[in-house]
Amino acid sequence: MKRKIFNRGSRQVFWRTLISAFFWQIIRSPRLAAEDQLAYKYENYREERGRVQVATSALLFETALTSSFSAKGEFVYDAISGATPTGGPPPPGSSEVPVVKIKDVRTAGTLELKQRIGRYSIAPQVAYSIEDDYESYGVALNQSLDFNQKNTTLNLGLGHNFDRVLPAFSLLEFTEHKDTTDILLGVTQILTPGTLLAVNFTYSYAEGYLSDPYKGVHFDAYPDPSTLFPENRPRHKNKQIALVSLTQYVEAADASIELTYRFHHDSFGIWAHTATAAWLQKLGNHVVLEPMVRYYNQTAADFYSVRFGGDPSESLEGVPEFYSSDYRLSALTTWTFGIKGTFKLNEHFSINAAFQRYEMTSNDHMTSASAYPRANTYVLGATISF
Repeated sequence: MKRKIFNRGSRQVFWRTLISAFFWQIIRSPRLAAEDQLAYKYENYREERGRVQVATSALLFETALTSSFSAKGEFVYDAISGATPTGGPPPPGSSEVPVVKIKDVRTAGTLELKQRIGRYSIAPQVAYSIEDDYESYGVALNQSLDFNQKNTTLNLGLGHNFDRVLPAFSLLEFTEHKDTTDILLGVTQILTPGTLLAVNFTYSYAEGYLSDPYKGVHFDAYPDPSTLFPENRPRHKNKQIALVSLTQYVEAADASIELTYRFHHDSFGIWAHTATAAWLQKLGNHVVLEPMVRYYNQTAADFYSVRFGGDPSESLEGVPEFYSSDYRLSALTTWTFGIKGTFKLNEHFSINAAFQRYEMTSNDHMTSASAYPRANTYVLGATISF
């Protein structure tokens, strides 16, 4: 049985970023009423060496329609360009992985309505995202219950995404589908007047097309070394995520520290750990500075390698069931360093600016260091409160 192949020079292969527009989280205690506000944020993500660049504009609003009913939403526009690895190894005589040019845009929106009934609140959500080769619909229902004199909040979230992977510009000959279901259970506890603890557990199950239609792999037995075959990931995936967050007010410094640990495991064989620390320092009545650092480490997926044996164009003998050379599935470590400043000009208007440095490195001895990005992110935003 022969499988479809492509050459680096004859077909465009590029990587998607920001694929899923829909996400939800519950880590804070619900408020009795929303604060009316309108916010705008511009974010520019730039990888070094002419790699991926993403410019994002986001408009957010939140309003209290009544004393117990509120609404909030977000509209996002992304423009992506630059170059990204194809998945192939460096050609002979070079230490650089091959890359291809990319260009795309994405528009997305979310809307949440929240009803408060005594100690109980319920918040349905809808989301939509569209780009040239991907479309996503999302629905969710978040619920919370206060007790223990409102010092304890139980949180439950249910969400589902209905996604379509479209054949535009990719190796797909027809539309593929992907469905994802998420279940979140968590608790937020006020330990002291200055200490807040949040613990969440999320279970997620996805089925359908889970491969990247723009990533290829190299098979040693195929006679043309420049040819890549489409990767093949499992069509089912489940993952478990545990998150613990602690916020502590430091009275002597008029500041607070936020510590977060996140554990991730999935059926692809990836085990990951994330630790984040942020310090929020108040300077006078108008300025807050927030330096932060984040560490992330993961193992490789069970089916990851930079090259594979066999020749799938002739026979499946010697070819593994699943295979991918996407560096994002390799054993790797990332560090993020950043600082954010918020400046409150008056009671109703504030501006903010942030910078983050992102570095990714390999933890194995086979993936080329040139596959991993290093990037800077710049953020500017403004918020109007009513």
